Amino acid sequence: MPNRDAAVFQYPFRFDVRRTPNEHVAFGIGAHFCLGANLAPLELRVMIEEVLRRLPGLELATSASPPLRPSNFISGLESLPVVCR
Repeated sequence: MPNRDAAVFQYPFRFDVRRTPNEHVAFGIGAHFCLGANLAPLELRVMIEEVLRRLPGLELATSASPPLRPSNFISGLESLPVVCR
């Protein structure tokens, strides 16, 4: 079962977003690649647009560039501090 390997994780069934190492395999690979994988970016975009619409005072907490999480597979933001005014 992806991401729940007891040989890799001390508590494989505990939800912990900071768990490391955590090689993401949620969408599978090869012949077992998830058909819904293309839906995830669309859902994320819609969610972000809706949050921004409902919270018009949402702003970045700092003018500094957000810290990046480097990866050979998929890079992204480590965090994105915001404030709601």
